[in-house]
Order: sequence, then structure tokens, then C-alpha cells
Amino acid sequence: MRDAISVQNTTMPLVEYQGQRVVTFSMVDDAHQRPKDTARKAFKRNRARFIDGEDFFIVPSAQVTWGSTGHLDRGIKRPSKKMSSPIRGRITLITESGYLLLTKPFNDDLAWQVQRQLVKAYFRCPEVVTFQHIELPSLQELAAMPVTDAQNAVTRAGKHSKQLHGSQGSNGMNLRKKELKALRPAERLVDTMGQIGFDEYEWEVPHART
Repeated sequence: MRDAISVQNTTMPLVEYQGQRVVTFSMVDDAHQRPKDTARKAFKRNRARFIDGEDFFIVPSAQVTWGSTGHLDRGIKRPSKKMSSPIRGRITLITESGYLLLTKPFNDDLAWQVQRQLVKAYFRCPEVVTFQHIELPSLQELAAMPVTDAQNAVTRAGKHSKQLHGSQGSNGMNLRKKELKALRPAERLVDTMGQIGFDEYEWEVPHART
């Protein structure tokens, strides 16, 4: 997993707070190649226009998930200053909406390029899809069940497999294929159990000849 991205030859750590990407004043200055404290001063001049909790947060730095670049300047990460000590104190974090407001006066060509890259590659990070395996009893366990219970278990597993992995891209489809390899024998087994009509179907495991 990445812990930093490159924006116009500037390395930016991936900083998160409450599950969303945020930036510091120093990160904005570095990305836009502006003099130190440019973003901070712009924020102070227009402080009344920023909404606390929506455009920015002021929080203890210990609550922030930092990238592993280890940069610090007055409690704020900067690629130009590397320190091994942990970040302390409170820090101002700027959200995507706050960043766009903060850089609204930046109209040079570089500003437009940086804004586009940060919005697409930094703030709007790709959603991570977590794939869960379906629960399917083994053939031996199915054979020991009453017919109705075994049929319901296989039907339920097949339904869940289709819902969870039927349209989740290549990773999901690969998992779906693996699940189908387990589902097909289970479906054949419960079909046979139903045709025989027994509530219990003894599954005989073949033993290797000695």
C-alpha cells in the first residue's frame, strides 16, 4: 500500500483523519511551490469563510494517520525537514473542500495542474472492496444433514456468492469462479439426496488402496 504520492515532482505523504484524506498548510505550500506560510496566511485572512468540521479540523496530531515519510515542522509535516521524533501538539487539517477554497486565488498554470492531480489522485482515493468468502459446508457435512437443510445451505451459499462476487470486477469474479468449483459438487450431492428421498444420505469417502 502506498504511503505517499508524487505531485509535480513533490512527494506528499498520504494523511488521513476520520477516514478521509486531508492536507496541512505546509503540504499545500510544497505542492504549489509557494513560499512558507502562504497557505496558513490565506486561511487566516479568510477564516470566516471556512466551516469547522467540514472544510478543516483542528485536532491533536496523535489522532492523525500520517504517511511514513516522517517530516515535521512546528508540528506540521514538510518534505524538506525530516525528524524522527513523533508529531506533537494540535494541528490544522484541510479537507478537499477546504483545499479548493484555500487555493481558489491560485490561478497560475501550476496551480491548475496541482489542483487536478490532488483532487483525482489524493483526495478521491479508490474505494477498497473487501471480498468475503461464502460459507459452504463440506460434502461430508451436507451428507449428514436432513435433505431440506442441505438444500437450503447450498442454495443460500450460491445466492450469496452471486450477490457478493457476481459483479465486483476481476478480483470478485476470480473468487466467484473458485466458489463455483465448490458449489457444483455440493449442488449435485443435494440433488442426488433429494432424488433418493432420504433425510440422511451416507457419504462414503473412498479410501486409497493399500
